[in-house]
Formats: sequence, structure tokens, C-alpha cells
Amino acid sequence: MVRIAVIGAGIAGLRVARRLVDAGAEVRVFEKARGAGGRMSTRRTDFGPFDHGAQYFSARDPRFRQQVDAWVKRGVAAPWAGRVVRLADGVVEEEPQGVDRFVGAPRMNSVVRDLLGDIPAEFGVRIEKLRSSERGWTLIDDAGFEFEGFDLVVVAVPPAQALPLVEASTELVGAISSVKMWPCHATMLAFESPIAVDFDGARVESDSVVWAARNDSKAERGEEICWVLQSRPEWSEAHLDSDPESVGSQMESDFARAAGVTLPPVRYRATHRWLYSRPAFSLEGPTLFDRKAGLAVCGDWLRGDKVEAAFIAAEELADAILPATGLG
Repeated sequence: MVRIAVIGAGIAGLRVARRLVDAGAEVRVFEKARGAGGRMSTRRTDFGPFDHGAQYFSARDPRFRQQVDAWVKRGVAAPWAGRVVRLADGVVEEEPQGVDRFVGAPRMNSVVRDLLGDIPAEFGVRIEKLRSSERGWTLIDDAGFEFEGFDLVVVAVPPAQALPLVEASTELVGAISSVKMWPCHATMLAFESPIAVDFDGARVESDSVVWAARNDSKAERGEEICWVLQSRPEWSEAHLDSDPESVGSQMESDFARAAGVTLPPVRYRATHRWLYSRPAFSLEGPTLFDRKAGLAVCGDWLRGDKVEAAFIAAEELADAILPATGLG
């Protein structure tokens, strides 16, 4: 049986893992966080869950739409019919319609957990290096513990984190070393009363905020009045090491100014920094699979920065791995 390690339990890593398991491979997933999700993770608070990463997903590609329809049927995803607008200096413009939007239910990470299913996974394990021998690949974590005997390793993490893991492959290092990832700050806010606006999501023109969404407008999120603000990439990079409290306060003020409203008193505010949020450019090239080395790289940044991009990148990688390993 082919033994494969997948590093990273986001959409890309788990879709590859699921395809390989379904084809008969023995797969083990390794994730540094406490659970599956990546940027599909959910922040749980006393004021309900916050989608502080991906806000929603669309499904234009038939391969992904088939998966989304299956998620909806199983109740782990639901349509999001929120009104989405463009917002600047108190002026609201309608966002062009025609795109179906979906969210995980009851949380964004519900769809990721559905992909994981019963695949063996090690959470809270940060893989720092790989070693190759006659027995295959050995994964070594930050505590020095070793996981041995893998025929192939799939690295589904941001490029900067993938580089030291794939240094044995000149091909992969050359392909990803120039990829730049922008950071993003996500500020989560719970208010005492509703904001005086009639939209649920907004693409925002402001110094700091690029997106705002009413979290409680999504399926099964509860009744607390919760919003998520996401920052403009260039602004986040300029404020990479700023105090989270000051970052959150600035984003809150900029959103209020763009919406042209006075915000209600805040009951809860927290800001999360995503160091690797979206690529400055996508490679849109060949699948990153070094068959000779037994190493592969995957992620949404290969095809863009959307949930769908992560899924399609994983599909294409699985399509390359399966025949190469005799599984397809």
C-alpha cells in the first residue's frame, strides 16, 4: 500500500487526502493547529462563532459545484443570500448579482471537517523538516519526534512555510521561492445593538478595511450582532507588527466612516493576523509534483486566493499523483 503524508489540514490538503484515500492510499494528515480548517477556521467566543478567515465561497467550476451541492445536501454548507454592496464615504452601490454564495454550516470549518472524515490526523504537530532514506520520507516535528516510512509527502501550506520542507527538490523550490503572500488582519466585533445599515456584506473603499460582513446573517450563526472586518493587504503589511488593539480600533473607525454611520457600543473586539493570506500573483502553471523526489506542493495560492481555487488545485494535484503511484 502507498503511504502518503499530507502536511496542512485546510481545503487543499484535505481534498488531496480524500482523493488519495478513496483511491486506496494510506494517508496521514499533519496540522500545526488544534483542528482542521486553515483559513476556513472559526473563532469561537462567548458571543458566538466568527468566520475570521474565508467569508464565503462560490462555485463556478463544475468539479467544485458538485462538491458544494453534496455539502449542502449533507447539511454542512448552506447558501448565503446576504445583500452584498460596495461602500465608500457613506455611499452604497449594489454589487452585481449572478453569483451563488455559500457558507459552511454551522461554521466555515464544517466543510473541512467533512472532507477530513475518518482520515487519520495529527493535530498540534508542527512539521519542521523532512529526511529521505531508503525507507522513504521521515517527517520531523518541532519537538524532534519522527514519523517514518512515507512514499510521498504533499505539502499544503503557504509557500514560505513549504520552502524548508521541499528543499530536496530543486524543481519545487524554484517554482515557489518567488511567490509573495500578502498578510491580512481580521477584526471581529460584537455590538450591543444593530448597525444602521441594510446590507450584510460590503466591499469597502477605505484606508484599512477592504471587506465587512455581518456574521450573524449566515446560516446557524446565532443571534448575537457580530461583524467581521478584513483589511487591505498593503495596509496590513505596513501594520504587520502593530498592536492588535490599535489595528482593530483603526479598522472599526474606517468602517464606520465608509458606512457613514455611528457604530453602537462594542461588547467584544478581537483582531487576528493572517501572516499569509492571499498571493500577490497566482502561478497558474503546471501542477507542482516532483515524482522523482516524492514531493508535491498544493494550495489556493497556485490558482488564486479563493476556496474554490484551493479545491481545484487539489483536484489537479490528485489527478497527477494517482497514475504516478499506480492508484489511478
